[in-house]
Amino acid sequence: MTITWQWEAQSRNYANYGNANQWAVNAGLASLARESAQNSNDARLHNGECAEMVYTFVRLTGERRRRFEDAMHWEDQLRPHLAAMAGAAEGAVSAGQLQSGLKAVEESEALMLLRIADYGARGLTGPEFAEGDEAGYGNFVKLCRLDLYSGKDRASGGSFGLGKAVYWRFSRLQTVLFNSTIAPADAIDGNWRNRVIGVNQGVVHRMNGSQFQGRGFFGALDASGDVASVWDHDELIADLHLDRIDERPGTSALLVGFYDPDEPEKALSDIAELKTLARNLGGAIEEDFWPLLTRDRLRVRIEVIDGDRRVYQHTVDPEEQYTELTRALRKFDAGKIHDTLDEVGSIVVRDVPIKISARTDADDRHPAFEHTAKLVVTLSDEQKDSLENKVCLLRRPEMVVQTVDKDFEGRTYHAFLLAGAAIHPDNPSIDDARADDFLRFAEPPAHDQWIPRSGRARTSQANLTAHYKAPWLPNLRNIETGIIDQLLKLFGAPPVVEGQPPKAIFKNLAFLHGDRGTGGRSASSPRKPEIRIHHAMVVDEAWEVDFEIRAKNRPEGWSIVPKLTFIGLDGGHLDIAWAGFDVEEGVETDGDGTVVLRPRPRGRILTATVHGVSVKELPIPASESAIDVRLATADVAPTAATAEVSS
Repeated sequence: MTITWQWEAQSRNYANYGNANQWAVNAGLASLARESAQNSNDARLHNGECAEMVYTFVRLTGERRRRFEDAMHWEDQLRPHLAAMAGAAEGAVSAGQLQSGLKAVEESEALMLLRIADYGARGLTGPEFAEGDEAGYGNFVKLCRLDLYSGKDRASGGSFGLGKAVYWRFSRLQTVLFNSTIAPADAIDGNWRNRVIGVNQGVVHRMNGSQFQGRGFFGALDASGDVASVWDHDELIADLHLDRIDERPGTSALLVGFYDPDEPEKALSDIAELKTLARNLGGAIEEDFWPLLTRDRLRVRIEVIDGDRRVYQHTVDPEEQYTELTRALRKFDAGKIHDTLDEVGSIVVRDVPIKISARTDADDRHPAFEHTAKLVVTLSDEQKDSLENKVCLLRRPEMVVQTVDKDFEGRTYHAFLLAGAAIHPDNPSIDDARADDFLRFAEPPAHDQWIPRSGRARTSQANLTAHYKAPWLPNLRNIETGIIDQLLKLFGAPPVVEGQPPKAIFKNLAFLHGDRGTGGRSASSPRKPEIRIHHAMVVDEAWEVDFEIRAKNRPEGWSIVPKLTFIGLDGGHLDIAWAGFDVEEGVETDGDGTVVLRPRPRGRILTATVHGVSVKELPIPASESAIDVRLATADVAPTAATAEVSS
């Protein structure tokens, strides 16, 4: 079997200087989170089981980088073609990106990768090439061979086929490698495990006197001389860091030379910057996908690996940051609805009518009708977050499409509008599904709008024109009107507090305020911190443990001592000393096992990722023991002065 890269000869009739699709996808980690998670959500198997996504940032140096590059045929095949593409930089935007990307990769001692893997999804099904009836195309052809082709069902997030471009957008080299496992029932010529293909979306280029197309493929040469998938090649998969954790169907996408186009100077080599990117990515997923995560349809884990060592791991949990929203959604689904908003935790539901235009498609024709969306409102607690005093709009993919922002003096709330099939996602009515379709086609390629904007912020929603009878713009604008009307009925004028003038007066008299008081504040008594073990294994006769400490964010912070302990058959425990104890960047430690968590201005939860190594002098061999990490002590954090003296 010959594994190689291949770019076809350039046609005389047409030249492509880059794939325009990727420029329709915004830069920034929020866009990466939104598009990649939506892609996996669209491919999720609806079998009653929760799907899983794992984002893995990988930093390769030295021998590990060399093995990866050798397996990818970097030096003899991919790099020469990329260098030739970079030579066209004066005439093509994509070539300029490749020029700067290739320079950054070659000048850095480390190569950064991002692997985005989903489990419990359909995987890359179907034939190798886009031949014959389109009805026979599988996900493989749609992802790797075609542009601007969606072919998604009604439950999907998008309708343009652009979301997949996010993978190449975040690769400095515009190169992505894929590995997919499909269900045995979908096997191709008996193959179903570890289907590997690579795709470079470059520009037309000239090399060694020959002219080549911009798109190249990495795989095995078939009988006709075209590059096709490599199946079940364990050595190749390991060298390319495309391993999958189990045999559930799904796909892993590896972004080679990962970076954020908004901040190209970052994540060149520094592991601390990768950890920051990982945390920011988790925050973006929480904000956009809190409904999907709350309804237990998807779990997301984010990790950072430096060489062969996992240095950061976090399971995304929107309840930490968006407590009111997650609890309100669970109460709505359980039918625990209140008549009035009397206290934090109570929820009310109001109807918001949405007029759905008549559909003109021959196969899905229906008359105009009125859909009733559900506005769910709850009062906010004292912990601020980014979705406060906003209404999140969502349909069946259970991703926040857009927010309607509205402040009421003296009132703080959280709210969301369930529209279409999001109201009863497991059993939507015909009209709910039709309303979902209408809103799906109303979304622009970024899937961030139903309600039309004005001026420079306006984006085209012309996709509706091909499917629905005009007018439809008033129908979309009236969504916001209906939401505001219901909020006004709920909150109206702010309540009058005796002896306290309206907040607006304070704003205009702000120059009169004096110095803030310096009165003390007693320590609160929240629940104890918790410890979650993510990874534990015996290495060279010692236990190596990666775990996460999670504690309530409080003004006095925390001083925490986690202890590695052997668990006896009688339930007792024996503490074992740490030989090594490292914490993530930004977390304080004395190196002997004490972790200090300082308070943060935002967020409900403080976290710290710890890598601990036990001593080798153990009462019984490590391989024969059972271990845990227990919370030995939890106290207030020392003051900065105390910390300096003790250090």
